[in-house]
Amino acid sequence: NSFPLKSVPYTQDWGAPVFELDPRVNALNLKRHQGGHPDRWIHINHPDMAQNFTDADRDGKIDGGFVGLGTMIDAIETQNYSASMILEGKPYLIRRRGTREYTQPVREFSWLQNLNRGHRYWGIAVADAHAVYGNGVGGWRTYVQSSTDKPSELDWRELSRNSKNGRMILTTGPYLEVSTDDGTIAGGTTRANGLVSLNVKVQCSTWLDIDRVQVLVNGRPWESLNFTRKTHPKFFQDGVVKFERSIDVPLSQDAHLIVVAYGENSDLSKGFGTSSQAKLKPCAYNNPIFIDVDGGGFTPNGDTLGYPLVRGSVSVEEAKKMMGE
Repeated sequence: NSFPLKSVPYTQDWGAPVFELDPRVNALNLKRHQGGHPDRWIHINHPDMAQNFTDADRDGKIDGGFVGLGTMIDAIETQNYSASMILEGKPYLIRRRGTREYTQPVREFSWLQNLNRGHRYWGIAVADAHAVYGNGVGGWRTYVQSSTDKPSELDWRELSRNSKNGRMILTTGPYLEVSTDDGTIAGGTTRANGLVSLNVKVQCSTWLDIDRVQVLVNGRPWESLNFTRKTHPKFFQDGVVKFERSIDVPLSQDAHLIVVAYGENSDLSKGFGTSSQAKLKPCAYNNPIFIDVDGGGFTPNGDTLGYPLVRGSVSVEEAKKMMGE
């Protein structure tokens, strides 16, 4: 997907570039299309995380995927309609089609693995709205930082630049704000020596609620940074503002930080009724904030989060054994 593109009526695909099987070719064609544009945005819809970034021929062996692809795009869809798995810590889902089981890589888990490998494409969420009902409008959305909330004053170039810099949160409804004491927000990098304070604020409309706030440090959910209404009742509120606190994160090495606001004991049914999206949980998370601890620039730690890199052709039996199921 790309923006902006000028449509050319009465031409093939209204003037869009011809699709190629190699996503790197598509990214380059889009970047150069119609003379190119320095603020043109490019992301991958429904990415095959294994094929794109770790296992190009999907033979189950790590080959680096389509090498260089991550430097040619701005973002990937980490969410597009399904339940969030960012707190589950599992590389695969076991799906069923009829009587046959099959494996499906978890995009959010693979994205976290790749952040630890030094990849810097951002996560975005979309409603995947193919119809008004069912797979319809609503559900996951992406919020982008803007200097104005007046539609007539919005500048797509500013929004594109902010998006390219990762200044985005992903949400099914809760509105999440995360910043460090020096004002660094999602997508930014800042210097800290041993401790960084995150200012976290979560707001919800009247039909939503959250009961958990979890900080991910290099993709891992630290138990000391897990706050729930049950364990920390004084941290949570019942009005529009559900959570507003400064959270101290002790660090001994460089780390990227993601805050997840989650409604473990609620769903979206009050807003979405009988639509299948009603089963989703209230959930929001920011794109990572990168913390440089030693002053030498941010260095990814290479942690694959307890599992091999996500790859193609993983059998159900192998996946279940790997995940202890």
